[in-house]
Order: sequence, then C-alpha cells, then structure tokens
Amino acid sequence: MKGKFIAILVAIIAVLGGLYTVISITRVGQGEVGVVYTMKDGVQEEVLVPGFHFVGPTAKVKTFPISQQQLVLSNNPADYNAEEHQDWHVDAPADGGMVKMNLTINYNFMSDRVVDLYTKFNGMDGEAIVEGMVQNSIIAYIKEVTPQFSVMDIYSSKRSEVSQAITEYLNKKLNSEYGINIASALIIDVQLDETLQAKIQAKEQAKQDAEKAELDKQTAQAQAEVEKVNAETAKQIAITKAEGSAEVQKIKAEAEAKANQIISQSITPELIQMKEAEARLKHGWVTVQGGTVVTDNTEK
Repeated sequence: MKGKFIAILVAIIAVLGGLYTVISITRVGQGEVGVVYTMKDGVQEEVLVPGFHFVGPTAKVKTFPISQQQLVLSNNPADYNAEEHQDWHVDAPADGGMVKMNLTINYNFMSDRVVDLYTKFNGMDGEAIVEGMVQNSIIAYIKEVTPQFSVMDIYSSKRSEVSQAITEYLNKKLNSEYGINIASALIIDVQLDETLQAKIQAKEQAKQDAEKAELDKQTAQAQAEVEKVNAETAKQIAITKAEGSAEVQKIKAEAEAKANQIISQSITPELIQMKEAEARLKHGWVTVQGGTVVTDNTEK
C-alpha cells in the first residue's frame, strides 16, 4: 500500500514538473526579440533572441519585431490580400485640395529601444503599440507633410518625391517616440473627388492641346524648311543643267570653228586645180585652152 502511494506521488510530481517546465519555456520567433518581466526582478535589461528560453512560470514575455514589417494604409482590400478590410486610407491636405492616399509603410523596431518601450507603454508588445498608437501617429504625420506639395505633385508628377519626404519625416518623429525605424513610405494610389478630378483632367487636356499645337507648329516649320531646301536644290539643278547645256554648245561651236579653220587652211591652189580636174574627168567637161578645143573622150 505504501509503495503504491509513493508511486502515485512520484507520478504527480513528474506531471507537475513537466507542467512547470512547459509553462516556464517561451519561444521568441525569427526576426523578433523578447522583453522579460517578473514580479521579483521587474523588467530585465537583456532581451531574448529568437529561439526557446526557460524564463519561469511567472515571467511575462512581450515580443517586438526587429525585422522589416509592413503596415498598409488603404481603402482597397486587395492591398491587404483580403476580400474585406477596414478602410485605413489617408485623407491628406494638399496645395489645391484634398487627396485620398493609399500607402505601404515598411518599418521595424530598434532592438536597443524595446526595453524602454515596454516600460513606457505599460507592458505592451510591439504589435499592440503599432495598432494602438503608431498607426494613428503615422496618419497624423503624413498630413503634416502633404500640404507642402500641390495636388498634381502628389497625384502624378512628384509622387516619388512626396514618398521620400514622408519617409524622412516619419523617421524623424517615430525614431524618438516609438523606437521605430521607417525603411520606406510608398504611395501606391492617389484618388481625387469628382470635381478635382475634372479640373485636373481639363488642365491635362489643355496641356496636351498646347503641346500638340506646338508640335504642329514645329512640324509645319520643318516642312516649310524642307520645301525651301527642295526648291533651292531644284533651282540649282536647273541652273547647273542650263550652264552645262550652254557650255556644251560653246564647246561644239568652238570645235566646228576649229574644224572650219583647219579645212580653210588646208585648201591650196593646187588642191583646187586637182578637184577641178577630177570634176572634168567625171563629168566630161571641155576646157578651152587658147584656140584649141579639148574634149573628154570618157564614156558617159
């Protein structure tokens, strides 16, 4: 009987020991650090790195992400990879009106600040701090940046500059207040009300019309210049052809004159007499020499 009692007691102690061990072990996920608090020692200065840790059954461990996290502020559920989601877009004032902005904020807690944050915010973990305070602070700080830009800057032409300005301002504010580093704040969409949208479209259309008119003007000027060059070229070709024809006629005339000169110089009295003799022989001419008649006996 006594032996059975001891065996039961040992089993109970083993089970209790196992339970004690289980509830005393905590796990810190990858990319996180853990802050430990106990009633006896208060908040421990040394944080827990990723892995399993034996901290005791009464210890409380709160985790803070130190790897990059993403906060989405949007009215489009697809940006959250969901069919439905609470609308967290930012209604931001700008020079010329209001704009609705959807953004993604990439952030992380700085590991050397998490112990102070745990104390400052009464034992809240990183997720609770972001959801309860940081998210609202981000929206408020964005609204402090956007007024320095026009609606068109935010809507189209300078969106990257606006994103950079928001990133720098959030870093300045959130580093000191929450121990958070902002890697980037990116504008993923900007929406305008119908009136403002119509004004911007009209302005864009006017700009496009002016650009087209200028392009048409430049095209007409270029065409006129081409036509002028073509006319000058045709004129020069005609002049060149006329000058060439005149030169040919001149050369031909000079050649004919030269030939005539050569022929003229080659005609001598002897040549004339010879040609006359050939003619008499050919045509049967009679030449009167003194009182004697000489006839040509060549058969006709």
